[in-house]
Amino acid sequence: MPAVYEDPMSEGQSIEDQAGDRDWTRRKLLMSAAGVAIAAPFLRGRRASTEAPYIIRYTSHVPRSHGLYTEGFVPFQKLVEEEMGDRLRLEGYMDKLLHGPLDGFKASVTGISDYTHAYAGYQPGSFQLLHALQLPFLFTSPPVASLVAEELYPKHFKAEYERMGVYLAHYDTTSAYSIISRRPVRTLEDMQGIKMRVTGGLTAQIFAELGVVPVVMAAGETYTAFQRGILDAVALGASDMATYRLYEIGNAFTRVDVNMLALQYCLNRQTFDALPPDIKYDFYRLLRIRSQMCSQNYYAGPRADRAMETILDAGVELIELSEEENQRWRQRLVPLKERFIAENEALGLPAREVVDDLEQVAAQYANMTNAEILQRVTDHPVEGIIDF
Repeated sequence: MPAVYEDPMSEGQSIEDQAGDRDWTRRKLLMSAAGVAIAAPFLRGRRASTEAPYIIRYTSHVPRSHGLYTEGFVPFQKLVEEEMGDRLRLEGYMDKLLHGPLDGFKASVTGISDYTHAYAGYQPGSFQLLHALQLPFLFTSPPVASLVAEELYPKHFKAEYERMGVYLAHYDTTSAYSIISRRPVRTLEDMQGIKMRVTGGLTAQIFAELGVVPVVMAAGETYTAFQRGILDAVALGASDMATYRLYEIGNAFTRVDVNMLALQYCLNRQTFDALPPDIKYDFYRLLRIRSQMCSQNYYAGPRADRAMETILDAGVELIELSEEENQRWRQRLVPLKERFIAENEALGLPAREVVDDLEQVAAQYANMTNAEILQRVTDHPVEGIIDF
């Protein structure tokens, strides 16, 4: 059984090395672009010769130092090379080289990218049922959330997502959302009226229900807004708080674990459809393993523990809600679930069935270990996420 690969890149990589890597990537991109003008657009799933591998271009807004790259793309690239040899290769273009954080769907549909992030939370108005994955207090861990999201995707979410003109590649799931703030948040009263960075969709509604003024923005844009006082607080998981160095600004971390954010990654349809059947099958199978890489190695596990240590070592106060206060937060959010169901049922969508299935499967898998989940996705990969 393949393991969830640990980070093969040094966390102590120098600034000069990172700059060199970035320069190398830019040179490679320019050379590829020059080839496009003469030949075809980045090969897009086609071989230059019968000996050359098929190329899948992965693009992302995050820097090469981010865990979504070091704990996601890099080990997955290694896994693909080990399992598929010279039949298929992944190439990464990071640091917003090709598009920004909000442009994943557009980049895939227009052929700028073969494989990229395409988050429903960054384009919330295009989705309805998919937002159910953001419901509060639903999952026990990021690996469980990713497993549940993929298993229920063919039944409940596939039609909605594929309307965007893409295929789902896999789900990642963030650490549970908590709060880093300039002033301590100890009670619901401390939440009233503060400007807080949130993700769009149901997460924005959750924090609005708790009393904040939600400000929807990409996580990578948060530091400057927080620094300038545009934000009083930020809702994120601890792993991303550490990655974006929000501990340099925030003074208090309030552990609320309100919800987790399911992060969708998509595939360009033409690129995937152009692959031979055997490569499609093997790549699809490996994508199911990829669904656990970031969830287990970045958003949970030792890396997430180190992120929390980094936040606290910077002098940020850790605030744990009392049991009584925790129940107040939970009770405040009870009507939100029923409102979500009622609003979507009024549109003719089976929202109650979706929520019931999510709660049932989440409870069924709640106590699975990371190793058990990895074994499941390896031995019994979910079928039907892509039809081929």
